[in-house]
Amino acid sequence: MAEAGNSGEVDLFGDPVIYRDAKKGRPAHERTARNANKVSLLFALGHEVKDVAAALGITQPTLRKHYFSEVQQRDAMRLKLKAEVLSSLFDQAQQGNVGAMKKLLDQVEKGELVAINSSVKARRSSEAPKPKALPIGKKQERQMAAEGVTGIFEPRPAPSNIH
Repeated sequence: MAEAGNSGEVDLFGDPVIYRDAKKGRPAHERTARNANKVSLLFALGHEVKDVAAALGITQPTLRKHYFSEVQQRDAMRLKLKAEVLSSLFDQAQQGNVGAMKKLLDQVEKGELVAINSSVKARRSSEAPKPKALPIGKKQERQMAAEGVTGIFEPRPAPSNIH
């Protein structure tokens, strides 16, 4: 086996291949800017903490320890990424890039559709549906029929207070 340390080789994803002597346990994880970007992008794409940890080859507690801020902001990552992409598109459109202009307009139209959709949903939820009448059982039907009897079979009225 090679000596412990970096061999200069990289794996498929550009991470260094580390050969080490047969020691027990994993080497300590070190936070890098590249891994922080990977974590942010994976959260922006909607992945769960366990999936992101698996992608980096670390445990969930290690991910939470070294990438605490990214884990805390994972719900906002998608919006942050979208804002960054739109900002870049806007800069390119300002420089005269026609493709960026078209893509930016598509995003504006998509945003308008999302706004319309949310307003329709809000309107639909404000118009609460009428509650359905509960089904009446056999005993209740018979009781209601008995209360509606008139004529000689009509029940007598309840006695009144006598003083």
